[in-house]
Amino acid sequence: MPNFSHLVALGLAAMAAGCVSDPRPTTGVGGLASGPQPRYATYRCDGGQTLTIENFQSSVLVVKPDGSSVEIPASPPNQTVRYGETPYALVLEGRDALYMKSGDMPLNCKR
Repeated sequence: MPNFSHLVALGLAAMAAGCVSDPRPTTGVGGLASGPQPRYATYRCDGGQTLTIENFQSSVLVVKPDGSSVEIPASPPNQTVRYGETPYALVLEGRDALYMKSGDMPLNCKR
């Protein structure tokens, strides 16, 4: 039986592979329009954690719950809802954000 970190890594790999071939520049998960994202936003996550995101469109700066930050590029570069670079992934869908880091539990967040 695979452990959870392997499943998350496989999910991130599948997500990254799917991102590369999708030419739609402003669509969210399932092809639904996600609407414009604010430049700065704070998201409340499951478990009471908080993410702060500064959105540059071609990348996002994520301030993680521990206070550290990481800049994640858009993946693919021509869209504004999916961001990813090993080991991180972020999907913005309307007021929701799904933040993932390989080896950690995904964070479901809402602004």
